[in-house]
Amino acid sequence: MSTNDIQLTAGMRNNLLLLQKTNKQVETIQTRLATGNKVNSALDGPANFFAAKGLSTRAGDLSKLKESMGQSISTIQAGDKGITAISDLIEQAKGITTSALGNLANTPEAIASRKALAEQFNRLKDQIDKIARDSGYAGKNLLVGNGKTLDSTSESRQAVNSITGLSSSRVTNVVSTDTYSVKVTGTGELSGDLEDIAKAEQERGLSSLKISGTLSSTAGNFSDVTIEMRGNVGRERTVVVSEGSESRTIKFFDNTQSATASLQTAGTSTVAQVSQIKISGAIEEGDTFTATVNGQSFTYKATAADLFDPGTGADLDASTRQANVADKLRDLVFAGLDTAKFTVGATAANGFTVSAAAGLSGTANSFTVSATTGNAAQKAISVTFSSGTVVSFKVEADALAKLENSANKISTIEKNVDLEVSATNLNGVTVTRSGMNSRGNAKLSEGENSLNFSSGTVRFDVDASTLMQSAALQSTQNLSTVQRTDANTENDLQVQLNEANTSNISVLSVNVQTDGQGLRIDYAQNNFLDRSDIERAVDSLNYATTTLRSASQGLSTNLNIIQTRESFTDEFSNVLTEGSNKLIQADQNEEGANLLLLQTRQQLGTISLSLANQAQQAILRLF
Repeated sequence: MSTNDIQLTAGMRNNLLLLQKTNKQVETIQTRLATGNKVNSALDGPANFFAAKGLSTRAGDLSKLKESMGQSISTIQAGDKGITAISDLIEQAKGITTSALGNLANTPEAIASRKALAEQFNRLKDQIDKIARDSGYAGKNLLVGNGKTLDSTSESRQAVNSITGLSSSRVTNVVSTDTYSVKVTGTGELSGDLEDIAKAEQERGLSSLKISGTLSSTAGNFSDVTIEMRGNVGRERTVVVSEGSESRTIKFFDNTQSATASLQTAGTSTVAQVSQIKISGAIEEGDTFTATVNGQSFTYKATAADLFDPGTGADLDASTRQANVADKLRDLVFAGLDTAKFTVGATAANGFTVSAAAGLSGTANSFTVSATTGNAAQKAISVTFSSGTVVSFKVEADALAKLENSANKISTIEKNVDLEVSATNLNGVTVTRSGMNSRGNAKLSEGENSLNFSSGTVRFDVDASTLMQSAALQSTQNLSTVQRTDANTENDLQVQLNEANTSNISVLSVNVQTDGQGLRIDYAQNNFLDRSDIERAVDSLNYATTTLRSASQGLSTNLNIIQTRESFTDEFSNVLTEGSNKLIQADQNEEGANLLLLQTRQQLGTISLSLANQAQQAILRLF
């Protein structure tokens, strides 16, 4: 033992040890009160510490999963909002088809109205696709499907576009791959709708109305023919025949032609009587001219030979027409009169004379001469248009007189053309658009034409001016559709439901775009020209409604599951946290009481140590 070591008495040492132990206990309890935990490290209680650590770690993992679930819920809600908006647009589209079905007349106004409705329908279709593509959240879009796409090949589109008169070929609303053989056939022979012809004849005072000819290979068109009547009863009439941008105007029944008789030389005892008949005014084919001599009448009806140049067919001027008619009437009078009593001779260019025969002078040999004229009973009209269309008819004077001014309106005759564009798919199904069909029943028309198949809709633009070239060659090309992109799962939503990922749910993306893999809403076909085109649109909207309801139900089911698991995870995390706390948290009341007791012991220990020290100090009193 070192001489410098301080030796404590046994009593002091015991009191000091007890005091140190008490102080340590006080520090421990003060730590528990400060942290609220009775186990703050593995040294404080390994079993409880590690058990609590496991529970709290699991609770933390579940809390993180709850955040992920919340984001998944927002993704599904974004998709549901998109479906709701798309459903509203589909209801608007249904209203458009209802309006179109309520206006199925074939008047130009009704056709234009349906075309405008078709354009509105197409705009709604485009908006549906835009809403679907805009409904993504956090990099996931549950409304654009699995990414699989089908489309026609560029090579086959070019092949069909190479057919003269066809362009912008494509296949829309592709449901499945297919190949369509596109063909152009027909003779190009032109005709008019029989019902329209009968109506025009009745309302415009026409007869023998006919539309004929062969469609031009360079300037053809499918335009209707219109016939407009103008003028008044007993006055000049005008008919305007139009086709597309071309028109022809013909005037007739003008009542300006005339035939007059006049006395040139009165008969005397030494002079024979001379009378003159003169033709004037505008002369038309069918106009009649009558000369009467002593009650004997001679009538001539003007013919085309009097009015047109026999070599060129050009119109002759008025004076030449008058001279031609005067010569023909003179010949009739000359041939019919008794040459022993009368002499017929030419005077002016547009007239002739009737004289008493030589030696028959005096009033005893005088005679009466008169002349009259009348309009043609009918007017034959034939006009040719650059499209190859020939419109011919007769205008009946009596019929116009009966109709009076009610004839002065426009009649429209639907033109039929013997041309057909068809497509046949791999199953042998053929769909056609024919120029011979009545409007409203798959009639071929200028511009876009649509051929509907269960696998997709074949579309192309038709140029009537040159289509006849392909019909003459019976041109045929194939239009094929293929799969463009593979299906994938990049838009599917995977939601982890527990910390070990042994429980999860997959929310599959659905395609609510308008393509053939989704809602199957196609662009309006043939501008809603036919009832069947509108009804196909109605069917597609009904299919889309059913598909949307199914998609919405699927999202709602998954949303409910995830929301339920989110609530369960939140509550279960609380259970784990509470269990962890039970293992390590201190009882504040108990620890407070213990601290108070230890503080009392601490004071008592200090007093005991002081007493033991006083025992040592008693030795000093001996000195």
